[in-house]
Amino acid sequence: MSDEEWPGGRASSSTDLEAAAWCFRLKETPTEALLAEFQSWVAASKTNAEAFANAMLVAPMKPAERERIEQFLGQSLPALYKPGRKTRAGSPSATIHSFPAKNHATPLNPAGPSRRGRRWATGAIAAAAMVALTVGLLPNLPLPWLLSQARAETYATGHGDIRRFTLADGSLVTLDTDSRVEVVIERSKRHALLRKGRARFVVAADPRPFTIRAGNGDVVAAEGAIDVGVDGNGRVELRLRSGSAGVKARDTKDKQSESMPLTIDHPVLYAGGDFALRVVTAPTADTRDWPSGWVEYRTISLGELIREANRYAKRPIILDDPKLASLAASGRFQLTETDRFTSRMAELFQLRISRRADGIHLRRQ
Repeated sequence: MSDEEWPGGRASSSTDLEAAAWCFRLKETPTEALLAEFQSWVAASKTNAEAFANAMLVAPMKPAERERIEQFLGQSLPALYKPGRKTRAGSPSATIHSFPAKNHATPLNPAGPSRRGRRWATGAIAAAAMVALTVGLLPNLPLPWLLSQARAETYATGHGDIRRFTLADGSLVTLDTDSRVEVVIERSKRHALLRKGRARFVVAADPRPFTIRAGNGDVVAAEGAIDVGVDGNGRVELRLRSGSAGVKARDTKDKQSESMPLTIDHPVLYAGGDFALRVVTAPTADTRDWPSGWVEYRTISLGELIREANRYAKRPIILDDPKLASLAASGRFQLTETDRFTSRMAELFQLRISRRADGIHLRRQ
């Protein structure tokens, strides 16, 4: 079948047929030796990884068969083929075919495929993959994890930015301004390392534990939402928002060290160089809405409040009189909207706004 031309004048390559064969071999319960052989084949080249992802995209599999393969890979792969549906329209002039136009074979029996049936299945998957490539319907597949399952994906934000990312396992991470996190999704584990800044992890339910490393501690969660922050001095702040999670020292000689459970909306603090936990039972700030830029303070000095707002400001807010910094403020503020925030400060404390080249100045009227 490798000599047969597909739409666009393209012929299926030997790699396409190998990838289709791997889909077929992995449909049944694979042995450890087979899995090791498959990993070596995928890691051999990016072409192999792309061919396998394309083949899996259109492979006619039962849900249980696809789930078995995805569990081994530690990654879900999109599929065009759906049980009971043979075609899918991608555009007015293109149709995805699940089977070759000629040779109307009956579906394979996974328990005992014939030699002829094996060749048919290999060609069918490869043919559909080539059609999908030709009409340009393939999504942007996350191929790097196929090449190296231990590779870390890095997510970062610049000054003033708040962004949300979807991880390979379906979890979400929202990064505050000037933040950086590295994530590794493996077959049996999920890891994240917060290098700096603040992140909200919404952990998708999964048998694999999700471990977030921050400072000298490990936060372990199975499902739920948690805020993790590392400031410029290496101090760590944890705030559980939903679900359940615990924190324990990462570098410890005590193998019996137990994880301390976190309580929803009760911050836990510890320094970056040690693990002396401090639980804050009555926090002065409600930060549950920080992904949208809002924070509510019971009481905070004007100087500290402006420092928080300057974390997002493109042009810094400057108090001309240092004595103004000691004034007390309270309320709900959107720190990410610099102009609106500055106007509110001027109104609350009867200050005058002066815009200069070095920033936005506030001074007494």
